[in-house]
Amino acid sequence: MRITRRASAALAVGALLAATAPAALGAGPGGPGAGAAGTTYRIDCSAEGTGDGSAESPFTSLEQASALELGPGDQLLLKRGVTCEGTLEATGRGTAEAPITIGDYGEAEERAHVEGDAADAAVHLLNMEHVILEDLEITNSTGERSTRRGVLVQLEDFGQGTGYELRDLDIHDVFAADTKGPEGSQGIAFRVTGTEPSTFDDVHVHDNTLVRVDRQAINIMLSDFSCRPEVGCEGENTWTPATNVLVEDNHLEDIGGDGIVLNTTLDAVAQGNVIRGFNTRSTEYNAGLWTFNTTGSLVQHNDTSGGVGTKDGMAYDIDGGNIDNTFQYNLSHDNEGGFFLLCTHDNIQRGSVVRYNISQDDSHRGIENCLGPIESAEVYGNTIMIGDGITQTVLNEDVDAPRNVRFFNNIVHAEGSGSATFAMAEHTGYTLDHNVLSGLEGSPENPGGTDEDPQLCAPGSATGLREGIEGYRLERSSPARKLGAPVGVHHRDYLGDTVNPVHPHAGALQKMGC
Repeated sequence: MRITRRASAALAVGALLAATAPAALGAGPGGPGAGAAGTTYRIDCSAEGTGDGSAESPFTSLEQASALELGPGDQLLLKRGVTCEGTLEATGRGTAEAPITIGDYGEAEERAHVEGDAADAAVHLLNMEHVILEDLEITNSTGERSTRRGVLVQLEDFGQGTGYELRDLDIHDVFAADTKGPEGSQGIAFRVTGTEPSTFDDVHVHDNTLVRVDRQAINIMLSDFSCRPEVGCEGENTWTPATNVLVEDNHLEDIGGDGIVLNTTLDAVAQGNVIRGFNTRSTEYNAGLWTFNTTGSLVQHNDTSGGVGTKDGMAYDIDGGNIDNTFQYNLSHDNEGGFFLLCTHDNIQRGSVVRYNISQDDSHRGIENCLGPIESAEVYGNTIMIGDGITQTVLNEDVDAPRNVRFFNNIVHAEGSGSATFAMAEHTGYTLDHNVLSGLEGSPENPGGTDEDPQLCAPGSATGLREGIEGYRLERSSPARKLGAPVGVHHRDYLGDTVNPVHPHAGALQKMGC
């Protein structure tokens, strides 16, 4: 299940090498001791007695199964159509050739179901490695709201753990307190604790569904070993990032706070995720998909909509302590808080790149800044569409702060009763050039740009990551044609078409013609 790490962020669609994973071992007949590849244990919480985990006499409670120390090739399988209450706590180490599998068995239409019953976590993987968690329904919905999780993957004084795959999980109704951070509430959380540094390597979280989860849906990773100067930490540099992290093709819906957070990671990738509704219950600041204290994050091909409120309610965020983060080929639409947050306070960010994304009918803010400095960022080749009835501040700087942000080769277009303005600091660190700024009020200086209508083929037509996107192509007579400043070689646009390195079109799509 080793993940081949990302290629250069300068490459576009297809630049990532795909993650690979061996299939889970089949349950097969027999009980404990059956099969050279490992032992198969079964849990049926509807059965009577205690059982020994065999096919003929399965365990009847999560407590029995949690007493196991699993080994290479072992399988721990819960019966489909049956609910178990409490916490499934698993420990043990598999190998790359023979991972541990925790999943289901049986022919029932309904999944095997773990209800956490207000426990700290419904499923807790403690000091494990080379483990696959798959195919379960997981809830934690009873009692007063409290700090709780759906799935907690934890290392404590373990060193580097390798090989974690969470796939095809149905996690919903995690009715948790409105708290985040290391001791907060999540649907899926990777957590490092202890007195000695530990970290995760080779993490693949994919094809899961998370619905009605508070406060954060997915967070990788929350670590006690995350101190470095970039986050304003004055103590010992303990930054021990998770490596080889890939979060992809997950579907999130009605998330109380944040959707997906990459936290204390090195060269992590988040791609192909769909977020439909976030910040739906929290009273604090939350974004759809964001990074914190990471180096080399690549966030691409995600579709985020339905952000509620203006704290933050924004689709994407490069937050504090980040170095060389790239957000590209993402769709943002119908978010009350807006499109993109470049956020620092007492920390820094540098090397941030926001390119070839599409924002459609996002309200309130296009690009928002927090209080602190930005050492370096580039925002280019994006298309921001502000449709009928939408009000947006395209670039919003709350305060004067040292910033070094170049905003170029973008299309920003308002039409109908849509209105857009700029709120720039008196000593702004933004420079604008070669943009199409059409239908806007009080645009700043924009050398090499234009305020003419960009002649988009069908603006406002996007309904999904690929659906309706060609409506953002340019008519052949568009003033955005070859308007852009040079971007260098090996660039591709939102749909994977080659970008002319010397004379690119402005906006997220390069192929012209309706």
